[in-house]
Amino acid sequence: MYRRLPHGPSGMAREEVERNQRSRLYGAMIEAVSRNGYQDTTVAHVIALAGVSRRAFYELFPNKEECFLATYDVMVAQARRRVLHAWLSEHGWANRMHASCQSLLGGIARAPKGPRLVLVESLGIGPRARERMHLAGLVFERIVAKAFSLAPDEVCFPQLTSRVVVTGVRNIVFNRLLERRHRELAELTDEVLDWIEAYRIPPGLRMRTLTLARPPHLPQAPAAFLTRDDKRARVLGSAVHLTLDEGYAALTDPQIAQFAGVSTEAFHRQFASKEECFIAVLDEFVAETLACVRPAMDAAADWEHAVCLTTAAFVEHLVAHQALLRIAFIDLFEVGPAMIGRMTRSVADFIAMLTEQGPPPVRGPRVAQEAVTGAVWGVISTFVSNDRLSRLPSLVDHLAFTVLAPYVGPRAAIEALSSCGDRRPA
Repeated sequence: MYRRLPHGPSGMAREEVERNQRSRLYGAMIEAVSRNGYQDTTVAHVIALAGVSRRAFYELFPNKEECFLATYDVMVAQARRRVLHAWLSEHGWANRMHASCQSLLGGIARAPKGPRLVLVESLGIGPRARERMHLAGLVFERIVAKAFSLAPDEVCFPQLTSRVVVTGVRNIVFNRLLERRHRELAELTDEVLDWIEAYRIPPGLRMRTLTLARPPHLPQAPAAFLTRDDKRARVLGSAVHLTLDEGYAALTDPQIAQFAGVSTEAFHRQFASKEECFIAVLDEFVAETLACVRPAMDAAADWEHAVCLTTAAFVEHLVAHQALLRIAFIDLFEVGPAMIGRMTRSVADFIAMLTEQGPPPVRGPRVAQEAVTGAVWGVISTFVSNDRLSRLPSLVDHLAFTVLAPYVGPRAAIEALSSCGDRRPA
């Protein structure tokens, strides 16, 4: 991709040479990961594309992962600068919002390789991806919060909505990058802004139902799929116990088998690898959660009431199974490439179940369901990652509003929450 710098004196200061080499290595990392994926990319691939010697690479970065993470940070910083530049280049709040969103989505549509490294390929490097995702999210949450604080019409955001917006948009982009549909993003600016508009509360509308109340104490309960008296349940229970005790990365197939009291051969008759076993735990947890919350949906008098009651049942089920909740939202990042495409699975099926019986979205209809999925996952994930699980029950109304608002509008969503609050079981 790049010519090597000339050998010997070149008239460039050492700092300029290093800056040039870093820039070339960032570009080469993006290209190499785009061609090969993170796991199959080697330092040899990167330096060959960059036209940089192996010695120079290791003078700048201790290993491939550090070079990758530095590239990740550069891409996030560039996206932030583009969004802010677009904002400052326009006049009028609505024009600035449109320009900023178009700059972000259109830029990804035109040049998807860097964003794919950030949003897709980074999930293959393990728990450090979760840290980077959290930090990048905070950067854009501050931008969103500041932008909406400048709105001229006194319309406000409920609590946590900046996170809802950022994680919802991230899921829209992630899905299209993962499925190589990135060109669609250039045409989604108006849809995304329309979806975001659903969360702007009209002036004078009371939001007391969205305040964080003191959460109730919810006792822990064993997951039913782990209490069955069969070999598969013992193996799944072994994977859960050892992951929580020792961490997923340190586990081996024989360890899981030994703890379950079966041979390694018997383990492999059930699962091809520890990754497959771990994913099976997630799938079982999701299926059990949906089965447990379905009665709340079926008992509701109308769809809005169903969303309120089912969201409450969903959160209560999650909090009553904190070990599995950590696996679904934290330990999953240690699985590496096997988790790519499954990141939001613990929420996606729940949102699909909620919306299948609901009205068509009145805001952002092309993106509403996947945006809501990312938003609900993002809010729950933040509280799980920050060891604030006990606070999740206090977010039930906010999560229900996140689901309802794009489908019925913010005013109707608030009214439905007030009505559901009067009828919600103690």
